Amino acid sequence: MPSEIAKKVAGTFIADSLETMNAGVLKWITAQCRDGALKDTVKKFCEAQVEVLDPSLLVAEAVTPDCIQCKVPVKIYDHESPHTFLAEIKLKINPTTGVCTRC
Repeated sequence: MPSEIAKKVAGTFIADSLETMNAGVLKWITAQCRDGALKDTVKKFCEAQVEVLDPSLLVAEAVTPDCIQCKVPVKIYDHESPHTFLAEIKLKINPTTGVCTRC
């Protein structure tokens, strides 16, 4: 992955929102998705998407009885606009089966 400075120069830097999360469980799950037990599952999902996703930007939003709901912020390029725009890819992770699906 490119460095933070390179992303800022290219205009594709997206600030990490982990500090704005207030729930300890969501922080822990986010850490597991980025660098823990679910890292490979998230990485495989990100590589399979059309958009270029950085798995280190994933943020867990909610936990339900059957899945973990997450989002990955991404800067999108559009051929009709001279600028990028911020979007987010939402996904669900089933930690039991290891299956990620896009919402």
